[in-house]
Amino acid sequence: MKVLISRKDLRDTASGVPKKVLQEVSLFKKLGFTPYAIAETMNEPMIREFQGTPVKTIRWPISGYFRRRFYQMQVDRWIKKNRPNIVIGHGDILHQDVLYIHNCVHLAHELIEKKPLPQDHEVGRIHSQILTKGTFKLLVCNSEMMKNDLVKRFNLDSSKAVVIYPEVNLQKFEAADPKALKKEWRSKLGIPQDAFVFGIVTSGNYKKRNLGMLIEAFKEVSKKHSNVHLFVGGGNVDQKFKDMISEKVTFAPTLMDVKNYFYLLDAFALPAHIEEFGRSVLEAMFCGIPAITTETVGCSEIIEGKGRELILTSITKEELVQKMERLFDESFYREVKSLNRETAKKYSADSQNEKLEEVLKRYRILYKS
Repeated sequence: MKVLISRKDLRDTASGVPKKVLQEVSLFKKLGFTPYAIAETMNEPMIREFQGTPVKTIRWPISGYFRRRFYQMQVDRWIKKNRPNIVIGHGDILHQDVLYIHNCVHLAHELIEKKPLPQDHEVGRIHSQILTKGTFKLLVCNSEMMKNDLVKRFNLDSSKAVVIYPEVNLQKFEAADPKALKKEWRSKLGIPQDAFVFGIVTSGNYKKRNLGMLIEAFKEVSKKHSNVHLFVGGGNVDQKFKDMISEKVTFAPTLMDVKNYFYLLDAFALPAHIEEFGRSVLEAMFCGIPAITTETVGCSEIIEGKGRELILTSITKEELVQKMERLFDESFYREVKSLNRETAKKYSADSQNEKLEEVLKRYRILYKS
């Protein structure tokens, strides 16, 4: 039996979707399928490492809407020729059994730009076509926020939509000696060992993730607390953000073994306008770090207990400062730190794979043995 998993870009695991694809490759291999991963840009050894078979399409040389349509045509051709038993698409093809949409591009534009997404927006056009003209048996969403928006916006049958939260790789993010790792990486990056370090670790799109407001809030906190530091981990930070702050800050490039960045932090902050899930929040939680985020970050739905006191109800600098100040309460800090880690353990790759397998059987996409 064959399963085809489609995602246009599988170059690395700097973002969350390729991590999800690799998880699915492993799951279907375990279930006795021959898993194929198809993409136009691909790290083929990475796919093989997870016991999948890479299929590389031809990449149209000019970016834009036609490149996406060209990719769709090639995937359709492969499906027609090879007839896989199950097709899983991650937002790039029209027809599939299981559809994952990872970005609410319409909602994001409305929240950030305060106006509707232009009709000629490349990703918006593709998503609209997939959800209105394409075919699928099951839509898997990263959060209730995403599910509610897509069902309402595209008038979908809600019975065909489910929420399965993304997972955290417990083995990858476990640290044998967290204190030693913190000391090592602060030393490497020139961060004071005794500083209280707030940080954000992300793959990019700092406007969406609201880095500007985080910087302004940090500057306010640093007026009261001299021994603080700000860490920004991830590439392609616009110069305008760097111009906002020149002291007590470290900008670091993208790092594949990203746990090293998490463990050098004391607190994580993702005050995003919107994040359909926000895997970095979950990863920070597993590393035992209090996480400040917003109600429009999907991962906020799974935060428990006192950790919920760090969720912004309004995306303002003033409330963010209040949440940051809350972390200087040592008792509160220790309780949230411990609780976050225990919460994150519930979302291991094995746990989320079991949920996906159960859902596929429920929808008769995967038949019970």
